[in-house]
Amino acid sequence: MQKIKSIAIGLMLLIAGATTSNAQQKENNTQGPHNGLVQNAGEYKIEMVEREHNCSFYILDSKGKTISNKGVTGTVSFEFFNKTKADNPISPDVNNSLFVDVPKANVYTHCTLNAVVKGKTITARFKNTQVSQQDINHGHQH
Repeated sequence: MQKIKSIAIGLMLLIAGATTSNAQQKENNTQGPHNGLVQNAGEYKIEMVEREHNCSFYILDSKGKTISNKGVTGTVSFEFFNKTKADNPISPDVNNSLFVDVPKANVYTHCTLNAVVKGKTITARFKNTQVSQQDINHGHQH
């Protein structure tokens, strides 16, 4: 009887762990209204749209609607494969997006948007989906 209980508990933990991992992965892969990745940031959501030399960010309300970028300030911190960082300021752009140039010399692995929206600081960290592990190991893309 003790073995059956141990096996049952082990299976429940395994299933619970798999469910939790899947839920975490889905949050990072949620696609937003601008075909970018969405992360939760307090009462807002932040959508990142990656391009070759820049990124656009959209601040979304709880229903996924883009809010105005008027008065929004902040920076994006880029983390590189060699553990160094660089910060670039965000600029308001068309369609209420926030624009940032990507540093050219390095391949970034993650970027973190730190923005002040209506007096509140919001933060979201994104993985660079356009870079492969081979590029990271090599130090740049071809």
